[in-house]
Amino acid sequence: MTWKDIVNREQGIVNFTEELISVIGRTRVLVMGAGGNGAVIDFLLRVGYQHFVIVDFDVVEATNLNRLPFTPEYVGRAKTEAWKEYLEKVNPGCSVTTYSRKVTRNDEKRVEEIVSAVDIVALGTSDAEANLVVARVCHRLRKRMVIGPGTSNCWIVSTVTHEGDISIESVGKFGVEHLDVRDVDYQALLPMYMKIYMFPGRTEKLYPETLKKVQSREIPPRNCKIFVSMVNAAACWEIVKNTAVMNGMTLENTKVIEFPIIQVFDPFKGSAYYYDAAKEQIGIPNWLTGRIRWHQTTR
Repeated sequence: MTWKDIVNREQGIVNFTEELISVIGRTRVLVMGAGGNGAVIDFLLRVGYQHFVIVDFDVVEATNLNRLPFTPEYVGRAKTEAWKEYLEKVNPGCSVTTYSRKVTRNDEKRVEEIVSAVDIVALGTSDAEANLVVARVCHRLRKRMVIGPGTSNCWIVSTVTHEGDISIESVGKFGVEHLDVRDVDYQALLPMYMKIYMFPGRTEKLYPETLKKVQSREIPPRNCKIFVSMVNAAACWEIVKNTAVMNGMTLENTKVIEFPIIQVFDPFKGSAYYYDAAKEQIGIPNWLTGRIRWHQTTR
């Protein structure tokens, strides 16, 4: 089996030209956080990406088996090493660099070294401290960063392209841009971080009593293979689109979703829309004309 066998049947799908598939095979992807959102690695591998950098400090737990492609013998092993072994079994020719470590406010320089060596970043950690450090480094280096919370229980994705002054910090109105990452109050920052992703309808995905326990951190966030797979499919597709654009290719019938716009598909209601995290507006697309009708949210 070769890499060409893996990507063979993609050729002929719109945008999946021989040129793009070849570029995909050369693109270096950093996956920051290898838990629920980390499952994007599996999608990327099977689309044809071969060069991965994975950063995560955690180990595989039994509860991870509801959404990650591991089996019980992986429980207790570092997630980074579990992913490395898994990826190399599927494609022995792929390159996997791992860092089994927690990213903290003291790691900005190390994160910059890691991000500098890749082409695009998939941000999949739920930790506010790690999120801010990585987001700030990506903004400074102008590295595209794909985001989408795996606990949203729907399809949700966006790309922080860092055009102009747009950043996670500016859209979230954190007010910490002038501070060194080591001086930020991350506990106070957490609610503002969560607000960015609180698109209309998200809180309806959990029973009220469960939502309260999750928000108070009494229990971990809820997730399910069905919806985690949707988020990771969205992130993989977004990374494919970005790969094309970064290499000067023209996309047909689609485009990169640029933050603060977030693309949402709600499988509970069967509805698709856009959410402007900066203006707190929802955009309803017209599938015939391609135009988007924007409405202010009432929440």
